[in-house]
Amino acid sequence: MGPRTHGDGYGHVAVAVPDLEAEHRRMTGLGINPTPVKEFKRGDEMLARFFFIQDPDGYKIEVLERSGHYV
Repeated sequence: MGPRTHGDGYGHVAVAVPDLEAEHRRMTGLGINPTPVKEFKRGDEMLARFFFIQDPDGYKIEVLERSGHYV
């Protein structure tokens, strides 16, 4: 069996947290290097706030703020 690859499909794991900013600071302090917090809006309506981290194998994990659709 050869080495594993990520393939070419899109997919990831996501978790929701109550305080996105606090979780971003905590992970930064642990040296996890999260991406900057992003906001996804429709006009003035906030749909989601999130950032990503990567596991040691390179898989992306989305960290969402628990609100709206993601309660």
